[in-house]
Amino acid sequence: SSGINAEWPLRPGTQNGTKRIVRKRTPWESIANRVWKFLNNPKSSKAATVWAWLDIVFIMISVTCLIVETLPDIKSKVQDSRSYEYKILFTLDTICVGFFTFDLVARGITAPIKKVFFMSLMSWLDFLAILPYFVLLFTAESNNTIEILRVLRLARVLRVFKLVRRSKKLLLIAHVMKKSTSELSLLVMVWLMAVVVFGSFLYYAENGKNDKIESILGACWWAVATMSTVGYGDVYPMSTWGKVIGTVVVFLSMIFLALPLTIIVSTFSKTYRARKCLTAESNDDDDDDDDNIVVDEGATEGDGSRADMEDNELGHNSKTADVDQI
Repeated sequence: SSGINAEWPLRPGTQNGTKRIVRKRTPWESIANRVWKFLNNPKSSKAATVWAWLDIVFIMISVTCLIVETLPDIKSKVQDSRSYEYKILFTLDTICVGFFTFDLVARGITAPIKKVFFMSLMSWLDFLAILPYFVLLFTAESNNTIEILRVLRLARVLRVFKLVRRSKKLLLIAHVMKKSTSELSLLVMVWLMAVVVFGSFLYYAENGKNDKIESILGACWWAVATMSTVGYGDVYPMSTWGKVIGTVVVFLSMIFLALPLTIIVSTFSKTYRARKCLTAESNDDDDDDDDNIVVDEGATEGDGSRADMEDNELGHNSKTADVDQI
């Protein structure tokens, strides 16, 4: 697992001059394991906590710079690379990207399982968050590239998703959404069917009587705003039958939204309780994380101690994997 509880595996071996069976890491694996825990687990040390808060501060600074450069008073000045405002924002963005790049590269080098790390969604989001800076840095703006550069600038907003990695509660919500895929799919399908059906009903009910509803697509926009209980008020029925259809839509939309959401809330509650129980159990079983762990003093490699040792390790790894998954 590439989660915060993943560690470099301990390798079997024996201490010199004794019969004690130990599991140990190589010097590089020991260093990589400490760096990995430092970067991914804020609770591993006080320095790791400071690093996590520093990461959050840089994320907030980066997002703030992205927002500030779109303000009307700043936007025109930022377009001039010689302006004072441009230099300040560019410097802040460079510092933030440098921090994010170092964090991503360090986690990639020290990841216990490289394949899992490089295939994880959060790793790709971290990469896409810093990619626009380097592309914009070496790409000159022209008529042919202006649309591409706008998309790349927009991609910088992905940096806000880096906060998900620092919050267990946000990770829990993402896991619940993944487990509730079937319920969400049902909600989307029922919702889309209702939008098309009620939008068509409203179009024919208001046809020739309402200038704001010129097509079924326009009526579907009304159905979307009504079923989501937003009700912008830009499009609304005027005829009697149109108002009857609107009343039915409002009533049924509450049912369409309530039924799947109840299942999702129940899944969230069960997952949250399971995560708390598994986390508490994992903390009870956690050791001091020594690089060399003595398993059985006086045992030899030929007796059953090694099998017991491996069974215990497999059990602990299974619990850790369950916690990471949740």
